Formats: sequence, structure tokens, C-alpha cells
Amino acid sequence: MEKLSEDKRKWIVNQFRTGRSATSIAKIQKITRQWVYGLVKKHKKKGPEAYKAKKAGRPKLDVNPIFKSKVVKIRNEDDYGSGKIHFVLKKEGFNVSQHIIQRILDEEGLTEPCLKRRGQRKYVRYEWPISNYMWHCDWSQYKRKWYCAFIDDRSRKIMADGKFNNATTENSLFVLYQAILTNEVCPVIILSDKGSQFYANKYDKTGKKGMSEFEKEVEMLGIDFWTSRRNHPQTNGKMEKWFDTMKKRFKKHPDENLQDFVKWYNEKRIHHALDYKTPEEVYNENL
Repeated sequence: MEKLSEDKRKWIVNQFRTGRSATSIAKIQKITRQWVYGLVKKHKKKGPEAYKAKKAGRPKLDVNPIFKSKVVKIRNEDDYGSGKIHFVLKKEGFNVSQHIIQRILDEEGLTEPCLKRRGQRKYVRYEWPISNYMWHCDWSQYKRKWYCAFIDDRSRKIMADGKFNNATTENSLFVLYQAILTNEVCPVIILSDKGSQFYANKYDKTGKKGMSEFEKEVEMLGIDFWTSRRNHPQTNGKMEKWFDTMKKRFKKHPDENLQDFVKWYNEKRIHHALDYKTPEEVYNENL
């Protein structure tokens, strides 16, 4: 039986009151006689209120204002989605579903439409089992400045970062040595794209590929240098994702500097892929 509109409900009651039989009304509207009698009875008790159709689904639950303010605060401070907010509040003792949290975010205008729906992945996400086995590195531009960073493959911890006027090999090596000296460790492998800051794209007359200054320095340090294949950003996806997170964070928090962002990212921001732990926690657990 299809859902009847308010006008059809009025018609049913009016026709019954004029003497038309319940059987005739039911046949015309393709409903049961019991439904006709029920609507007429309801109209006698509630009047015009009986014409209104019952809303589908469960009635909305009233949300505690304190809980609502906590959801909004976490969203504004940490840019978490409903899943991460649900995890944080569950640890604090709040037993509220993720659906309710998502509803709060929608009502407060704190969600953004997903313009690009991701289809099924054609590759399997992979990570090395220990920290410092592989570091990813890359450059990205934001508001006329160039950002370089090295990220640990296992933990997603930012090992070092830098903000420059130009993306150069010299600046790449500066950030690399900053990562090595600050953390007192060298990775086994460094992975980058085939950008000119890292990789030599020139060949000599015999067809032998040359070596960039970055490649020579990495080889001197005893580190294996890997590159992703062209037009396949997924290989260096952890780096791409980090830059995306950085840019979104800076748009919402324009006064935040790079160092504060990295500290927040490493030590406070939990990751779904890390079982809701921070990069710093996972890094230390897998040394």
C-alpha cells in the first residue's frame, strides 16, 4: 500500500462522512477497509491532526547540550570526522552512536560534501613492519611557498619538514639531514617521486642515467633510494595525504605555523589506519 498524502486522507474522511461505503473508498484508494475505519476514528479524536502522515523512521532523540558542545569543540580543534569523534568520546565514557555525532555535525554545518566518491581500490595498502625502515619524501606548494617533508612509512610520523621559497635539491638535503640529526637515525630506504629535486632524469650519450646530488648524498649515507613510477601517486600516497591534511588545516587555522601543525599531527591527531593512535605512539611502539 502506497503512502497517502494529506489531501487523500481528507478526501477519505469527507467521502465517508457523505455516506460512501468504506469498501468503495478502499477500492478507489487501494487500501483496506480497516485503514479507512481507523482514519475516520482517528479524525474524531484528533481532528485535522489525523491528516498528517507519520514520519518514517525512528523519532529524533534530543541531544544533551553539553555533549553537543563537546562534539563541536573536537571538530573545530582537531578537524575529526564522526568516526574519530566517536572514538574519543567513547574513551571519555559517552555511550552515543556515531550516527548521532554525524547528525550533530550536519546540523551545525561542520561537514563538507564529498565531491569525489572513491571507487574500489585497485591496489592493497602496504606498510613496513618497523619504524625507520622506509621514509617517504616529497614537495608541495601552498600559497606561493614550497613545503618539503619526510614521513615514516610505518607510523606516519613526520621526521622533519621545511618551508621554502623554492623547491630545490639543496633544500631537500637540508630537510633530510634535519630528520637524521633530530631523530639520530637513518632509514633503510627513502622513497620519492621522480621530481628533479630528488631524481636525475638526464641520460648520457651511451644511454646511462646520471645521478642527482640527492641520489649521490643518499648513496653516500648508505640508504637505498627508490622512486615511484610516473603517474602513480598512490605509491607515495602517505606523503600526498599528509600535504592534503596540512592544507586543509591551514585553511581552517590560518594563524597556525608549520611547527605547531607538525607537533599536533605527530602527537595529538589520531589515525583510523593506526587503530586510533597517534603517529608518535606507533613510532615508539615499533622501533
